[in-house]
Amino acid sequence: MRVLRSNPLTEIKEATLSHHSRTENTSHGDFALAFAQCRATDTGSKPPNGLVVSSDEEVSRKLAESLGQCGLRPLFASTVVESRTALAEREILVILSNESLADGTYEDIANLLLRSDTGIPLVVVSRTGEWPEYLRAVDHGAFDYMAYPPLSEYLERAIRSALVWNRQNGEVADAI
Repeated sequence: MRVLRSNPLTEIKEATLSHHSRTENTSHGDFALAFAQCRATDTGSKPPNGLVVSSDEEVSRKLAESLGQCGLRPLFASTVVESRTALAEREILVILSNESLADGTYEDIANLLLRSDTGIPLVVVSRTGEWPEYLRAVDHGAFDYMAYPPLSEYLERAIRSALVWNRQNGEVADAI
């Protein structure tokens, strides 16, 4: 796993303060560059992994479908403990998580990511989707926050923006 030298939490707070979502500010050209390798089928390699953290089967299915549309192979975890195991065992590019889990919340996942310093973007899905909850999630380390059920286009845009952000920050870390 790579170690990022930028501080994702600072960047997230700056985006929140300016009221501009990184999802809205990512250009289509950035998407094309980030996903050229993910969509290539002639390479014979496995697609990159995305982690779905949810104990709700309906939510898991919807999130996994969107990961697949973005060229990612969905892995599944239903608890914070299972998420920790998945993060330790596999390279994961993005995490989609329910707001509440059987053994914790998305905040526990965000704390795992912060402690591991992996820079993996976390997209939180909530059944309530209120603005104060969005701000709280972003302040606690989420890349994006969406009301459930999200429109597929919005969820896929959030995933792609997270991957572009991940790729750009990885390139910055590699250059330092």
